[in-house]
Amino acid sequence: MKAKTRFTLDMVPGFQRRLKVTAALKGVTMREYCLAAIEKELARDEVQGMTTLPFGHEALDRLAALQTEVFKGRTLPGDSAELIREARASRAATQ
Repeated sequence: MKAKTRFTLDMVPGFQRRLKVTAALKGVTMREYCLAAIEKELARDEVQGMTTLPFGHEALDRLAALQTEVFKGRTLPGDSAELIREARASRAATQ
């Protein structure tokens, strides 16, 4: 089985309530509803000729192997967006 990764969405409360109600009415979890909606949209894009990986599956495989080699299963602590903001601020301060 392939490893799963986590994906987080920030939603305004009204949107989240709509999602929760709609999923409940369909008898599925919000997660199941979102995954089905995303899969449906991806399939539609692929049928219309959009490639999911314009650079090819091989490139993605090489990138995943490089990530495994570099990080060796470790994850960076904290929020990645915050790390980027800090790096930008540090760079701007030295210019």
